[in-house]
Amino acid sequence: MVMGAHKERKVLLEMNPHLTNWVPIAVPMKSWVSWPPPFGHPLFAIAPVVFPGVMKFYDSLSGFTCPPSHLMSNRRAKRKFPQLDEDVKYVQVFYEGQHNDARTCTCIALTAAEEGATVANYTEMTGIIREKGDKGPAVGITCRNNLTGEEFEVRSKAIIFAGGPFTDSLRKLEDPDCKNAVKGAAGTHVVLPGYYCADGIGLLDINTSDGRFLFFLPWQGSTLVGTTDRKEDAVSSPGPPEDEIQWILNEAEKYLSKDMKVRRADVLSAWQGYRPLASDPNAAPGAPVSRDHIISTNPDTGITFITGGKWTTYREMAEDVLNRVIKMKGLKAGPCVTDTMPLRGGVGYSRNIPVQLVQDFGVSEETAKHLARTYGVNAFEVCKLTKPSGKKWPRFGNVLIEGYPYLECEIEYCCKNEMVVTVKDMLTLRTRLAYLNSAAALEAAPKVADLMGKSLGWSKAETKRQLDEALAALTEFGGSVPKKVGSKLSAATLTDIRALFDQFDLDKNGFIDYQEMKTMAKELGSPFETEEEAQQTFKKMDVDNNGRVYEERFVQWWHETGPDDKLRKELGNKFKFSAEKLGTGSESRGVAFG
Repeated sequence: MVMGAHKERKVLLEMNPHLTNWVPIAVPMKSWVSWPPPFGHPLFAIAPVVFPGVMKFYDSLSGFTCPPSHLMSNRRAKRKFPQLDEDVKYVQVFYEGQHNDARTCTCIALTAAEEGATVANYTEMTGIIREKGDKGPAVGITCRNNLTGEEFEVRSKAIIFAGGPFTDSLRKLEDPDCKNAVKGAAGTHVVLPGYYCADGIGLLDINTSDGRFLFFLPWQGSTLVGTTDRKEDAVSSPGPPEDEIQWILNEAEKYLSKDMKVRRADVLSAWQGYRPLASDPNAAPGAPVSRDHIISTNPDTGITFITGGKWTTYREMAEDVLNRVIKMKGLKAGPCVTDTMPLRGGVGYSRNIPVQLVQDFGVSEETAKHLARTYGVNAFEVCKLTKPSGKKWPRFGNVLIEGYPYLECEIEYCCKNEMVVTVKDMLTLRTRLAYLNSAAALEAAPKVADLMGKSLGWSKAETKRQLDEALAALTEFGGSVPKKVGSKLSAATLTDIRALFDQFDLDKNGFIDYQEMKTMAKELGSPFETEEEAQQTFKKMDVDNNGRVYEERFVQWWHETGPDDKLRKELGNKFKFSAEKLGTGSESRGVAFG
């Protein structure tokens, strides 16, 4: 699977430079020996020793077509990544491919349409048409246009289900009693300001508190922090669990310099996505579970489904399933050519296009880079729609919202050329504003609705309906204000909890004693009712029974006791962990009285 993914990664990067790029990822090593070991393998207990060889082997799987992995000394790492903690021994750097996934998906559909495919956007399959009523092979499907409510039929010689983590919901329409073939694996992503990450280099934590990986990547001018798989059923809502956001923020602080405060209020946006983990329900008993994508055909209906795999291998998956169906159905088709076909905007693309856009159309350099990396050669068509800015520079191009390079004219272009007909999709899947900054997307939504209404001829009632729908969808994204419903962790980051520890440590000797705990609990308006209650609370903190609670233990107590502990609950209610009230310098206590 890894070798196949490396091959497809090469195709994606070489064919579509307007949508993809290489990104170096640093793996910081804070200790020479780690236990429990990363990856759950004893060999990686000495990861700093074995990693250079492991990464060269990883490079070799791609035929060394990627930039070479290399070591970076502590001194060089601090220059390149000043946000890193001083305690890092050295850094291992390797390279991975990066892309704007929603734009890639849109370009796949648009390229297919340009090549003659019929693409039905906003259309849902509602049922199966079988040759003999409710028996025999499937000969078509029933569909519903979710924009108009119109229902219609589509007849076909072959039917393929490719619903990703939702494939089983399609299969249930075919056979309500079918065995599940897909398990969802969720990953939560948090967007922080760009200053949390070094320019052009990411970070990977391979030894988090629960064994998952944590990625820290530069993305679209911001910092993207995300986890690997969490097993659960897939849902269509992007809303992430608050506990996951808190866990990510707490883990992110581990490798950052002590003067970098990761604050809950710095979260610009947060969401979750799902990857399908697959098993073949039609395989023979005892057949091994595939770690790659699987393709399976129902012998009763003749319907084939494909699931599993990963974003990198989407093209290979499509080729494999079509080759199988063509052979099975006796259809005629030429050889696959998608491995040499750029996606929409890629034919004729040059890395000098941003310069040409600035020179020819008078747009800003930031906007020119954004347009080239989003639309490829079609950026010229977008720029033809720009209007005078009324400024000396940039002379053309009115931004949709300050702080981001999106232009108002992109709305008109997408309405006319990219099949977008909802405000929600414009803010999430054509631009990425909702994923970059949910508050900015909410602010821009009325303007986007107005611009789309003019381009698509909406009535005032339809414009309002579209705006209401978009606003409802945008509130599902995470943001600077925590959504505590169902959350078990507090809304405080490590920075907040450490600041609270400083409040309790009255004599500043680095630990909290029994009297300090009682005194501060009283001063903060949460006095203990009895001496026994105070003693029991301190006993929970002082697990070493030495009368001293150091900062690390205080943080552990905060998370271990949970929000139902009386003192913990009252402190959480009385303190507001708000960035606006933190202060700066010596006044920055990290907490504020509620």
